[in-house]
Amino acid sequence: MAPDGTAGSTAIPAPPPPPVLVGRAREQAVLRAELTAALSGHGRLVLLGGEAGIGKTSLARDLASEATAHGAYVLPGHCYDLSNAPAYGPWRDLFAGYSPGAPLPAPPAAFAGGRLERVTDRAALFAEVRRFLSNLAAARPTALVLEDLHWADPASVELLGSLAPHVRQWPLLVLATYRADELTRGHPFALQLPALAHVADGVRLDLRRLDAGGLRALVTSRYALTDVDAERLVAYLDRHAEGNPFFATEVLRALEEEGLLRSCDGGWSLGELDRLVVPPLLGQVIDGRIARLGEETRQPLAIAAVIGHEVPLDLWAAVANLDDETLLAIVERAVEAHLMDAVRDGTRVRFVHALTREALYEGVLPPRRRIWHRQVAEHLAAAAHPDPDAVALHFQQAGDPRAATWLARAAERAQRAYAWHTAAERFRAAAAHLDGVSGQERKHRELLFRMAYLVRFSDPVSGIAALDEVERLAARAGDTVQAAEVRYFRGIHLCYADRYRLGLAEQASGIETLETIGPDTAQTPEGFRRWYANVITTTVESDQTGEQLIADRLHAAGYDSRRCVYPWFCASGGQLATAVAVGERFVGAFTGVSGAGGGIRVTAAFAHHGLGIAHAALGRPDRAHEEWTRARALFGEVDHFCLLAFTFLCELRDVALTYRAADLADRRRLAADAEAALGRAGGALQPGLSPRLAWLNCLVADGRWDEADQVLRDLPIPANCYLRREVTAAVATLARHRGDPDAAWNHIQPLFPDGPATEPSDIIHQEGLFLQRLAADLCLDRGDPEGACPWLEAHDRWLSWAGAVLGRAEGEAAWARWHLAAGDPARARARATAALELAAEPDQPLVRLAAHRLLGEIATAGRDHKEAEAHLTSALDLATACAVPFERAQTLLALAALRTAIGTSGAAAALIEEARAICVPLRSAPTLARADALAALLPTRSAAASYPAGLTQREVEVLRLLASHHMDKEIAAALFVSPRTVETHVANICGKLGVANRREAAAAATRLGLV
Repeated sequence: MAPDGTAGSTAIPAPPPPPVLVGRAREQAVLRAELTAALSGHGRLVLLGGEAGIGKTSLARDLASEATAHGAYVLPGHCYDLSNAPAYGPWRDLFAGYSPGAPLPAPPAAFAGGRLERVTDRAALFAEVRRFLSNLAAARPTALVLEDLHWADPASVELLGSLAPHVRQWPLLVLATYRADELTRGHPFALQLPALAHVADGVRLDLRRLDAGGLRALVTSRYALTDVDAERLVAYLDRHAEGNPFFATEVLRALEEEGLLRSCDGGWSLGELDRLVVPPLLGQVIDGRIARLGEETRQPLAIAAVIGHEVPLDLWAAVANLDDETLLAIVERAVEAHLMDAVRDGTRVRFVHALTREALYEGVLPPRRRIWHRQVAEHLAAAAHPDPDAVALHFQQAGDPRAATWLARAAERAQRAYAWHTAAERFRAAAAHLDGVSGQERKHRELLFRMAYLVRFSDPVSGIAALDEVERLAARAGDTVQAAEVRYFRGIHLCYADRYRLGLAEQASGIETLETIGPDTAQTPEGFRRWYANVITTTVESDQTGEQLIADRLHAAGYDSRRCVYPWFCASGGQLATAVAVGERFVGAFTGVSGAGGGIRVTAAFAHHGLGIAHAALGRPDRAHEEWTRARALFGEVDHFCLLAFTFLCELRDVALTYRAADLADRRRLAADAEAALGRAGGALQPGLSPRLAWLNCLVADGRWDEADQVLRDLPIPANCYLRREVTAAVATLARHRGDPDAAWNHIQPLFPDGPATEPSDIIHQEGLFLQRLAADLCLDRGDPEGACPWLEAHDRWLSWAGAVLGRAEGEAAWARWHLAAGDPARARARATAALELAAEPDQPLVRLAAHRLLGEIATAGRDHKEAEAHLTSALDLATACAVPFERAQTLLALAALRTAIGTSGAAAALIEEARAICVPLRSAPTLARADALAALLPTRSAAASYPAGLTQREVEVLRLLASHHMDKEIAAALFVSPRTVETHVANICGKLGVANRREAAAAATRLGLV
């Protein structure tokens, strides 16, 4: 063997040329067209799906060959049929084969040499990969071929999702293949597939089975048969291969090997096919071919199948106990028999198809497979830099208890790479291997605990189930400390899962038990301590003396360090006084202590976060901002990006969009910071969860509803309450304002199982108040004041229970709307005035806006036009200051009603048109209906007098949207008409304006002051 342990002294056969493709002319044409576009600088993502053996690999190889012929750099990455798909598996494979040289760029540091290094910042890693591909494609047009993504890990799919929106800007073609029939609903690639298609403007190709014409093309491309024999063979293939190209090829080879299909006199002849019935199982076809290679080849090939789809020659030789010449002879026969392909570097071979390897593997008796898997694992484990996922897989298949250790190592590697979903699955599998193993009970519980802690942000419900099991086992073992820890952590998971009341009770129970135990007894083991402290990348060096001093202070105060999160969840659930008392006492233990860092230091961040939530609810926005600033500084020290994102989102919702609504830069900065933090923490969140959700409620306020729609289109409902809150608020608000109350109720009712009678402290308190007001508005929208009343009474109860300030002014405004709907304008005026006063200190501009508008509407109805003018002008000024176009539109309509009452119909018409111009792109049907109703009250005027060039109202609407660069389809959706009707309107507009095209019409609209 060669010095490096590979059988490299004798040449092995070169890879075969790309196969002849039949029945795939359309797909081949699409791929080559996209390659041509990519070579000219317009990249594309192509998603190629189909069942096993349908021809995906053949098309991918054909594309790679075509790309190479045109001078493109081809980077292939493969996923293999491992139950333990390693973090970033196909990307590691891709970079392992990358050989940079001037002028090509160096690969991303984390993937250098195909080995995954520590990832401290997932967003930075993704950005580095994007930058590398941009530079590579700029130096040389590039094709990425990522195969079999149905076996990919979540992190790999998310990296592709991060890359996809940028592909169109580069000379880069990305081809991703997958087995559509193996994608379950929860598979990470299935979750990302819709977004990959539309966000990246990707192309989806779904391969179907060959029909008789395709099978005929396959036969005629290979064999010069008479027409009669060709038709007999096509019919035979149609029966036995069922249109699957790979199966059909294997059947044809079997017929050749049996002598029924043979070459003669420059052509081919076909024997009597009734003599041979091809077995229906591919395994039997493959087994027959191996048998013809000889018994001395069968076992080595079976061992290769156990090793995996890609087989390193040195490993194969070691496990099969073969010398170089014997091994190479077997490789040559396998390649000639179309069972294997040789990789160009001479160190590895691959099975020609995953189905070939699967058929070989299934042909090995399970007891023998277990032995070979163990031998493979032992050889892999003895390597200088073993791959823990590969070692763990083979020990798992061998039923060897060493699998648990290697699975845990694989989990830790994935966790260091911020691939938390993969890490959680590895810990789950490791725990399963130790279940019931004597002497490993504590280790078994720790592994389950670590799995549960990793999924707290992405799947707290499954984490709760795991913690339940840990508590049961800890109680059986008499481990009271661990049982108390589990109750505490389960409480955290319950809060994340929108079960605050039970969650807070569980936290309190666990903490109280731990606080009755001495500090030495209650000290968490180092491994647990790191996880508990949320140190994601590396532990921070600290002064142990300082840490101990703080720990002693906390214990003297009766606090275990785990109580740090209690103020956070108390404040979120509405227990504000408790949150402030505990939080301030907790952070006070850190006063005057220098040098404390690491886990003990970061605990203060949770308390500061809770104090921020509490002070915001108590009407102290400046104090809240200070507390969140302190929390972020501490979370930033340990790269805890999830909690950083939560602090930004809480400040955005409870300060920037309430007390500081007129500070546009502040809310947009917080949204951008939250998005960045979520991007960096993506590996800890649900697959497919876009960091753009951080912008949702800014987009709603800013009137960028189409952008909000794009974020929401493929967004799963987050399992974590702090992220779900963002989605619920945006979706329910948009649904109400677009006239879809059922959709709004669908987001409210699950959080209020008892309707208005639902007690507080089971969801985020401020979210509950918002949804109660929204529920009341929905009732009022349908003319049901009686239905709205219990929701507003519940709102009062919740405010009183919590002692909250934030929400009082909005509650008074909501009661004012209720009294107005109930026909009591005097009480409505009193409540709106109270709302205005409450919203002045502390300042809440949007509530002042709503109160002024209500008072203006009440004054208009009471014919007090001067007072109405003052209030509505103030409301309009606030709408301008806060940059909230939808609120502006509502206020414009209120002003239009005042102008109509005064008799200035021209001014009213202009206000209505301005409101319509805002609401048509927003698709706010109820507001547009109100505008139509107001317009119907105006005196009838000729269209020619109202609009230039004789344009009608609808033509002006179309023209305004056209001038805003909307396409016909978008204009049609906004105006609730068909695209054909839009085309007609555009033609009429061009005729009336005397212009030749859409561009000139848009310019005319600007010139005429219509936009």
